[in-house]
Amino acid sequence: MKLDDRLYGETDDSCALCGLREVNSLTVHHIDDDPKNNVYENMIVLCHNCHQRHHQGKGITRPDIELRKRLLIQKTVTTYGISAMKIAARNDFGIIALPFLLYHLVDLGYMKKEENQMGYGDQEDATARFSITTKGREVLKVWLD
Repeated sequence: MKLDDRLYGETDDSCALCGLREVNSLTVHHIDDDPKNNVYENMIVLCHNCHQRHHQGKGITRPDIELRKRLLIQKTVTTYGISAMKIAARNDFGIIALPFLLYHLVDLGYMKKEENQMGYGDQEDATARFSITTKGREVLKVWLD
């Protein structure tokens, strides 16, 4: 999935702060203000008004934006995904799971599929072993603990 699609999808094509749903009025904001840091965790969809208010120091602070992004990351990763990441982080072996429940974490770079564990009929990967990546550990530490 393309990064912009993921970002707009997590907010349902609206501003993450005020909820404005006019796609032409939305922009992607870099939370750390570094336009070269184009990773999912550092980007959030804001309307032009909220974006300008933040940059002009008029009531919208970086902690406000980070809190909203934390909630959006939790929504995107899912409760099952957060649990899988935490278990994998505690377990050197990783975690055995149904791949369709964790492939979004692989796409985000938070987990890595290590090997198929069990097949079912024509499906070779009915279950698979996953491990957490360095990026996944960092996301757990910064955004999900």
